[in-house]
Amino acid sequence: MSILDGLRFAELTKELLNRSFYFSCGDDDLDDFFNNEAVLYREKLMGKTYCLIEMLTQEDVKQSGKEYRIVAAFTVANDSLRIYDLPNNRRKKLIESTHKHLKRYPGVLIGRLGVNKDYCGKGYGSEILDYVKNWFSEPENKTGCRFVIVDAINSDRVLKFYSDNQFKCLFSSDEQELAYEKVNAKQEKPNTRLMYYDLLDLSNSEQGL
Repeated sequence: MSILDGLRFAELTKELLNRSFYFSCGDDDLDDFFNNEAVLYREKLMGKTYCLIEMLTQEDVKQSGKEYRIVAAFTVANDSLRIYDLPNNRRKKLIESTHKHLKRYPGVLIGRLGVNKDYCGKGYGSEILDYVKNWFSEPENKTGCRFVIVDAINSDRVLKFYSDNQFKCLFSSDEQELAYEKVNAKQEKPNTRLMYYDLLDLSNSEQGL
């Protein structure tokens, strides 16, 4: 039995929000984005937001006037990695496995990801990452997408979550990350860490390589 049984993925629209309970993942910034800004973000062609929803029973609908509960939500957008800004070892490894003359390597950015606070710790975040990985791998990979990229909050808990889901830090240190971002030199620690998942790893594992 899967934790996704009885749930389905759908695009987050104004209509769906109106027919759903208020989504809260416990982070004020993420809550505000998903409930108030995500639809406008889509209209400006900056990204698309999808959600994992639970359909309520007829009795619940009668009592609440709502039809859905949003279990988790995430936003994806086109992105790329600037290969020649990377540290030598990381750059060499990526160039050896791709086309040597590209300056940028195509990817999809998971810009925001939040899990309903009533469903945290049950594996829904990992399920979403697996969904995105498979969504952009062959044969669905229609435009060419090599990496799934996240700009993870620089905390031990968040970094461990992505690491447990096979994401790797693009840079081995905070100092390298700050240099890449070209931020204020007085800042000692970046607010976020760029992490990536190589979709070739998924393709190779499916082929038994």
